[in-house]
Amino acid sequence: MRRLYLPLIVIANCFPQLALGHTVEGVGKFYGGMLHSTLAPAHALALFTFALFVGQRGVTGMQFAYPAFLSLLAVGLVLAGLDYDLNSHAETALLVLATLFGIVVALNRQLPVLVYSVCGAALGMLVGLDSGTPDFTRQETALALLGCWVGDAIILILLAGAVELLRKPWQHIAVRVAASWGAASAILVLAMAFR
Repeated sequence: MRRLYLPLIVIANCFPQLALGHTVEGVGKFYGGMLHSTLAPAHALALFTFALFVGQRGVTGMQFAYPAFLSLLAVGLVLAGLDYDLNSHAETALLVLATLFGIVVALNRQLPVLVYSVCGAALGMLVGLDSGTPDFTRQETALALLGCWVGDAIILILLAGAVELLRKPWQHIAVRVAASWGAASAILVLAMAFR
């Protein structure tokens, strides 16, 4: 089992800047913001499982989820830029949402379309609030948070769109398996946090 962790330890020691989200060296504040959600585990899991959740419902789910997610993400990012602090409760809430989205997709449940709006709004607000920047100038903060909004929008639209295009039965099963892995990963992270 220890051999499995060795590559991760080597990567973490060789590239410590990957763990810093907005402060990825050499790419600038905007592009660092775009990469933020891919480098923050709670954000990545929540966006991944939410994209599967929305994509599984199809275009109807997207019509309700995208506007709510993108608008509340903008509100959350503005609040994060104003140094609104959740004392790290947002990360726990993101992992709980990732677990719930993954379970719903794995069970192949179709929920009312209003649920997609509510879930998109909640996820957008939490991702935005948990995307605070370190000690940046106002201009750097604005660039990083704008990059975060653009990056999260791209991730959600591409992943959910790809899932929606999967039509064959085995592809639906693959989506459900990926969602169960996402839910299991979120549960493991939560278990380690509460240990």
